[in-house]
Amino acid sequence: MGNEQAKAKGFSVNAKTLIIILLFINIAFAAKMISKYYSMKDLGYRREKTFKEETTKRVMKAFASVEEANALVNEIKQQKEAAENAAKLLAQRELDLKRKNEEMNDAIAFLEAEKAKLQGEIWALEDQLSLARQTISDMRSGK
Repeated sequence: MGNEQAKAKGFSVNAKTLIIILLFINIAFAAKMISKYYSMKDLGYRREKTFKEETTKRVMKAFASVEEANALVNEIKQQKEAAENAAKLLAQRELDLKRKNEEMNDAIAFLEAEKAKLQGEIWALEDQLSLARQTISDMRSGK
């Protein structure tokens, strides 16, 4: 009976020792990963800082001063805005031209219909004129 009570009490000393060792290993691994994360974060900051410094050095070599580079950037920005304004004006002009083109097409269609109507009236009048000439010539020849 004493043996059964010892088993029912809990884990053995070896199991407890193994659990404690695994816990320490886990804690050590987590600490290592946290340390690695912070070192990589710091390294990324250094890279970004170095990139900014390198870019500044290249600008200084190319333009002799940061102000000259900024002036060039501002000039390019103004040219871009002017191009955007020109594009807006061209788009508005295109819309106006499309509207005028539609109006002209409508006017052409109306004038074509008017032309066909007038042509029909001309033919009707020509028929009446020819009938009147025929009647006059019949009346003269009938005397």
